[in-house]
Amino acid sequence: MPTSSSLSVTSDTTREQVATLQLEVAAREHELNELKAALLALQTRYLSNIGPLYAELIPLDASVAQEEIRLGLRLADDEDTEFELGSANFEVQPCASTPSDDLKRMFRDVAKAVHPDRTPDLHLDERTRYRRHSLMAEANRAYADRDADRLRLILRAWELDPDAVAADDPDAERARLQRRAAHLGARLVEIESEFADLQRSAIARLRARIDDARAQGWDLFAEMMRQVRREIATAHAKLARMRER
Repeated sequence: MPTSSSLSVTSDTTREQVATLQLEVAAREHELNELKAALLALQTRYLSNIGPLYAELIPLDASVAQEEIRLGLRLADDEDTEFELGSANFEVQPCASTPSDDLKRMFRDVAKAVHPDRTPDLHLDERTRYRRHSLMAEANRAYADRDADRLRLILRAWELDPDAVAADDPDAERARLQRRAAHLGARLVEIESEFADLQRSAIARLRARIDDARAQGWDLFAEMMRQVRREIATAHAKLARMRER
C-alpha cells in the first residue's frame, strides 16, 4: 500500500507533467491558430484577386467551345445520353423506432456517470454542474438519434475528464491530475491531426509553392494572375476570329 509520502511524490510528479503538457498544448494551439489565420488570409487573397479572373475566363471558354461546335471544329457533347437510375437499388434504412437493449444500457451508463443529480452528497461548483448538464443534454440527443457511437464518445470523454472525480481527498486529487494529463495528451494528438489535415489541403500546398518560389526570388501568385489574364486575352481573340468566320 503506498504511503502518504509516496502519494505526495506521485502527485507532485503528475502536477509537473500537467504543467508541462499545458504549456505544450498552449504553444501548439497558438501555432495551429497562426497556420489557420495564414491559410485563411491566402484563401481570401486568392478569391479576391484570382477568383474574379476565373469567373471571366470560364464563360469565355464555354463560348469558345460553342463556336468550335458551330464551325465543326469540335464534336458536340451527347446531351441525349440517358442514364438509367431507376434500376439502381437505393435502399433507405428507416430510423429504428425503438432503442435496442445495448443502446438503453449504454445510455444508463452515461447517465450514472454524468448526471449531476447522481452525486447529491458532493458539492459541485457551477462549472462542474454546467459541464455535467451539457454532457447529459448531448447524451439525450444521441439517444434520441439512436447514435450508439456518440454515446460511447461521451462516456469515454467523461472518463478522461478531471471533473469526473468530485471528491477532495489526496487520492481524488491525484486521479484528477492523471485525468488532466490524459486529457491534455489527447488534445495534443487532436492538434497534430488538425495540423496534418491542414497541411494536406489545397490551399496549404499552394502556400508552400508560393513560399518556395519566393525563396527562389520570384512571385508565384503574381505569375498566376498574369497567366489567367493571358488565357482571357487568348480566349477573347480566338472567339473574335471564329465569329468573323
